Amino acid sequence: MNLDRKTPSLLDVRRHFLHKGKSMDESSKEISPRITRQRDQVHDQVMNRLAISVQDLQPKRVLDVGTGYGMNLAFLARRFGKCSRIWSVDASPEVVNEVKKRMRRHEYSRHVILKRANAEQLPFKSDYFELIVSLFSLHHLSNSKRGLVEMGRTLSHGGKLVVADWRPEAAKPLMLHSREDIPSPSFVTKELKRLGHHTRTHIRRYWYLIESTRDA
Repeated sequence: MNLDRKTPSLLDVRRHFLHKGKSMDESSKEISPRITRQRDQVHDQVMNRLAISVQDLQPKRVLDVGTGYGMNLAFLARRFGKCSRIWSVDASPEVVNEVKKRMRRHEYSRHVILKRANAEQLPFKSDYFELIVSLFSLHHLSNSKRGLVEMGRTLSHGGKLVVADWRPEAAKPLMLHSREDIPSPSFVTKELKRLGHHTRTHIRRYWYLIESTRDA
């Protein structure tokens, strides 16, 4: 099963995305083929960086925060499906149900669990996951600070958190939301350090990715 590219049926999932707790259905705009290609290039760049970030890890429990189209979940399942249990959460029940149907065809589907949940109130006990990944989801949250606190709470001691999002000053016209909606890399780094994490930031033209580790 391939979720690496946003096929027309996958694009329908976007109608069910929630932004700041509200449906994007009425506010969503059609994205031109050129912008779509550029967004795909950005996604490829981020996934390549993620692959490098996790290449030496063998976590038993993995969490994907912000299911979206399910492409990040599919990557994690391919990478860790043989040795891990992988959870993915999204605030939209429609997104969860649609991706759940698609993931049933994945070779490691028995190791994947999808749940409807808010990132600001994750339904997991503290110190549970050895790896948490959240790509292009922070700007959708009603409270990105609280989302980071929850990711930090559920990350195990010695675990790794990887967060990526658009650069606020450079994301237009590739994304639909305003600059004010997007947490800056300095904000994310500050909040993670406040939680006692060690961070490493990668900044590119349109996006940033932050690797964060919690002391063992």
